[in-house]
Amino acid sequence: MNREDGSQIKFLYFMERSFCIYGAGIVAAGIYTAVKTLYRKTPLFFLVSDAAEGGKDENPAEIDGIPVKRLSQWRRELQDIQKDTDKSRLAVCPEYYFVTAPETHHPAIVESLHSIRVDDEHICLLTGEQENELLEAYYGGLGNCVTVRRLLAQEKRAESFECPSPVSVRVFQAKCHVDRPLRSLINPPSYVCPIQVGAELTDQKICALCDNTGNNISTRNRNYCELTATYHAWKNSREDYKGLCHYRRIFDIDDGQMRKLLERNDDWDVILPYPSVHYPDISVQHIRYVCDADWNAMLRALEETAPDYYEAYLRLIESGEQYFFNYNMLIARAEVFDDYCNFLFSVLEKTEMLTTPRGWERADRFAGYMGENLTTLYFLKNRDKWKMVYAGKRWLI
Repeated sequence: MNREDGSQIKFLYFMERSFCIYGAGIVAAGIYTAVKTLYRKTPLFFLVSDAAEGGKDENPAEIDGIPVKRLSQWRRELQDIQKDTDKSRLAVCPEYYFVTAPETHHPAIVESLHSIRVDDEHICLLTGEQENELLEAYYGGLGNCVTVRRLLAQEKRAESFECPSPVSVRVFQAKCHVDRPLRSLINPPSYVCPIQVGAELTDQKICALCDNTGNNISTRNRNYCELTATYHAWKNSREDYKGLCHYRRIFDIDDGQMRKLLERNDDWDVILPYPSVHYPDISVQHIRYVCDADWNAMLRALEETAPDYYEAYLRLIESGEQYFFNYNMLIARAEVFDDYCNFLFSVLEKTEMLTTPRGWERADRFAGYMGENLTTLYFLKNRDKWKMVYAGKRWLI
């Protein structure tokens, strides 16, 4: 991390002191892993907001052996500590609260910390840019990982100096008429092409390109979410490279970097977001979003349609695999993209047939969530086959 603004200075300062991490999801676990590896520091605990009244508490009880505390629980503990005459108990109080939740949640989290009398000087808010810097430092330091930044920093091989043939790229940005309005308005890179998903399900038109044109599954958007854009790209796009991002998540790759990447396209086949880290392994990922019956249907579909991938999944779980690719985001060579889609949609189509009720009779986004698991499985299984590089993402708020 190399930015020297006030937030960055605070970050470096609090790394020398005790802290807790506010958050216990995929961002928090990834940041925890990076901080533990880069700075040899671990939090006293993870802190999370209380579940909504009557809602399901989806947070784990611990992460890597470190407890996860609810805000109400920590408030009670603080009250007991303040009443206790044994001041040594103050050692369990963090000097800093490191907020790793997405920036859209920062105002509400700061307000909740104020409610337990934590002042702003002791709150460190992780920005999207700092998240990318931390993950770049972590993954860039692993010998078996190549990041976009590392790739572009390397000198070209001698044979790469010949002028390559023009290469086309289009990354489809899935947008829906029900998306929440964004507070930050930016122009995405020129290689990003907005596409309206679920266009067949509404009379509203928000993009010039819609997913109900050509060969499409637009009517299944309530199950498939952004994957109806992936399907549209698979069946209708003829670019040399194609991919997917979201209305509020895009790759942290500008037009200049993309031009350089295309100039040295022999060095990579697919760009994926920095993987998230899961404890104890990736088998816990589906629990928050997919019920057991649907998950078992997906495993059965996987075993029937792609048995080699089913066996690969069992090996990954047995080996304790922790890396997971979220958001169904990627930029890939057309050959890779099409092969990935052929696998992904064949398994999802079979899963729809095996679920009760059948997938097409529902509207609960289950296929989109399962897609993340299948995306992860595809690229973990093929990590020795395809040249993979990793990049950060920009959160649009």
